[in-house]
Amino acid sequence: MDSTNTVQYCRNCGARIRSEYCADCGQREGRADRRFFDTASDLAGDLFDADSRFWRTLFPLMVRPGFLTAEFFAGRRARYLPPLRLYLVLSFLLFLAMSMVAPKPSDQGVFVVNNDGENEEVISEDDPPELPNYLDPDSSWINITMEDSPQWLQDIEDRMNKNTGKLKDDPQRFVDLLLDYAPQLMFALLPLFALLIQFVYLFSPYHYLQHLVFALHYHSFVYLLYLIDLGLERVIPAASSWLWLVLLAYLPLALRRAYGSGWMGAVGKSALIYFTYGIAMALGIAATAMVALWLL
Repeated sequence: MDSTNTVQYCRNCGARIRSEYCADCGQREGRADRRFFDTASDLAGDLFDADSRFWRTLFPLMVRPGFLTAEFFAGRRARYLPPLRLYLVLSFLLFLAMSMVAPKPSDQGVFVVNNDGENEEVISEDDPPELPNYLDPDSSWINITMEDSPQWLQDIEDRMNKNTGKLKDDPQRFVDLLLDYAPQLMFALLPLFALLIQFVYLFSPYHYLQHLVFALHYHSFVYLLYLIDLGLERVIPAASSWLWLVLLAYLPLALRRAYGSGWMGAVGKSALIYFTYGIAMALGIAATAMVALWLL
């Protein structure tokens, strides 16, 4: 630490700090930059070490909504995985799992379509299903320009309309592009979610970076819930649908614990956040799909 006369204490356990790390609990209090390989090594250790903070963080993340954020606000952080690292680990696991379970055409041109996790239907390229009209390469179903639109925007529209025909020949590439850009989309939406939290708590003493921590914890829970859903739908298909009721209840419970909201306030704020964020996510997915179509 610096050489000033100010006595500093650990925000996690309250012990006096004489170096960059707390001698009692080990929490790092310094602001020194760390090398990439140090961070990568810590990330791998958090994931594969059975006694790591990652595994000790999952239980309160699942069953105590808002608890991790409240602990972070209070400065008790050493015992849990940092919010950004937790988000990155679960995001990596989720999108890896999604890429593995996404339906893919086989080498023989046969598509396997899962039917509620119970039966499988095999469709051969010799007898392909009838495709909608918008996959006709001669159609122009994308209209994002007007007569006086700049030429570069008209070129984008022409390219996307031309690429709709490629969806019929290689639909898997479109799916792969969507999966490639999904993590970037969700990460880009994080600041917006934090901004919505700041809006509903406009007159609270909390600042934007604290709301961003809440956003990281909330999205980490959503990713973990979806990972569980991916597993359950292959074992007990009917059970996975109940998990989304948990998702609806989680946000108001988390707001109550992290920000001290009353029941009515937490439910009302959650409804506003869900509605606004749902619109933003739908627009983001549509924009991502258009980018993927342009890149085909």
